[in-house]
Amino acid sequence: MLDFSRIESGRVLAAYVATDLAVYTADLASIFRAAVEKAGLTLNIDCPGLPEPVYVDREMWEKVVLNLLSNAFKHTFEGGIDVKLRWREGCVELTVADTGVGIRPEELPRLFERFHQIKEAKSRTHEGTGIGLALVRQLVQLHGGTITVESREGKGSIFKVALKTGRDHLPADQVKAASTPSSTAPRAAAYAEEAIRWLPELMTADVEPEASARRDFSKKRIVVADDNADMREYLRKLLAGRYEVVVTANGKEALAAIRGRRPDLILSDIMMPVMDGLELLKELRADLELRTLPVIFLSARAGEEAKIGWIGLGVDDYIVKPFSVKELLARVQTQLNLSEIRENAIKQVAFANAELETFNYSVAHDLRAPLRSIDGFSKLLLDKYAEKIDEEGRDFLRRVRAGASRMGELIDDLLRLANVTRGVLRREIVDLSALARQVAEGLQNAAADRAVEFIIAPDLKAEGDGVLLQLVLENLLGNAWKYTSKHQSARIEFGATRAEGRPVYFVRDDGAGFDIVFANKLFKPFSRLHTLREFEGSGIGLATVSRIIARHGGRIWGEGQVEKGAAFYFTLGEGPHE
Repeated sequence: MLDFSRIESGRVLAAYVATDLAVYTADLASIFRAAVEKAGLTLNIDCPGLPEPVYVDREMWEKVVLNLLSNAFKHTFEGGIDVKLRWREGCVELTVADTGVGIRPEELPRLFERFHQIKEAKSRTHEGTGIGLALVRQLVQLHGGTITVESREGKGSIFKVALKTGRDHLPADQVKAASTPSSTAPRAAAYAEEAIRWLPELMTADVEPEASARRDFSKKRIVVADDNADMREYLRKLLAGRYEVVVTANGKEALAAIRGRRPDLILSDIMMPVMDGLELLKELRADLELRTLPVIFLSARAGEEAKIGWIGLGVDDYIVKPFSVKELLARVQTQLNLSEIRENAIKQVAFANAELETFNYSVAHDLRAPLRSIDGFSKLLLDKYAEKIDEEGRDFLRRVRAGASRMGELIDDLLRLANVTRGVLRREIVDLSALARQVAEGLQNAAADRAVEFIIAPDLKAEGDGVLLQLVLENLLGNAWKYTSKHQSARIEFGATRAEGRPVYFVRDDGAGFDIVFANKLFKPFSRLHTLREFEGSGIGLATVSRIIARHGGRIWGEGQVEKGAAFYFTLGEGPHE
């Protein structure tokens, strides 16, 4: 459901990378082999090498393949399942065919509808949400591809997915350079484990998953890197009873093993040929997919300077040779426990963010509808029945419309506040002076009768997200415009000064100002230092600005005096600013 919410609201951030699709598809399909064979079926995987890589979002493609295989397995009781990948002119075609129960002709047009489930269809289980095939179609369409189905009741079904080759049909900003793929084993094994549980003899029992999947769930995986053969064997014997252990002779081999299948911990010597432990650590910490892996160094170097240097590079722990067996096992288990806690926390945050996205989507769509009705019908009453309503009634209706308008603005501000802390921060060199002039022109055009002098310093640049920094200036300059509105003439200034060798940007005005005693309330949501009768607003603008500045690694503060104006200062963290 969250996938659908993100897709429908345009918040899916795909990462299309050149992929050896034949190998990747075959690996995914093979995860189902144990379940298929336990059911007395055959699984034929025919994915010959392709002439060139295909651009796909690997996680999306994983869901496409596994959902199609899961669907085929659920409805096939005799015969088998065939998975084929073929290179066609201008496209690559995936075919998942089964000899299952098939689909009635009248059901085919609705097969890819969300929540549609075929009634009375023979199936290994009647559990499910009815969104698997609908999600597959959405994911295929995000690749610019198509999915079709052919089926005969009692004979089986054939699903065909066609993806275009090349990259021109994909959004340019979502085509990524080759990167280390995250391990698909745990996610794919979960599909296979669930499929095994559908088998009659296992439906009522807790059964262990197939052997290849069991390696992922029952034992933590540790990659050991040490160029000393005796030490490698010693470590393998110490750890093998509790963990799945992969031993390598240097950092380069370890990195290949890690990228081949993500482990749970790395135990590495420092001094090694080809690639030493420090180089391996730098590679891991620079990789977005692998940077959270816990790393323990083994070394005979025990000096204070060396330890501080390792910690500074991001090592989680170090063990000085020679070491005791109890110490090694205790420290390994401690890091694994800490890693599990960290990963669970990350998952909880991700889930909370996903729930918040769903809530935001609901707010944006479901709350605006009744507001539009309130405003629209109030306007109709004022337009069509004004003569039948006395002045007090018309005043009430105007107040209703004003309230609806304010609620709409509040919803927009809340969504903006929630959204500024999510999404990728796109850093670039931003011309702040040009943005400020653009905002100032917009304000002046909206109220040409006001006498406001804008003073905007030239050539002020900063490194940051252009969209978010524009929002900062819109809020700060908009505030200055609003709080100078009761003065016959006003002066608003945007400029910069320096502190500790870094630029400090400011927006200054000579308007209503504020009591400095209440400065700590300025950046809290819904906190207002003036009443609505004095100045309109939701009390969210400065909170939004504060969050954007924090995301840029900077800080913001305000200074002011009642009826003598206000100034807001902000920094933007590290990076070239001028």
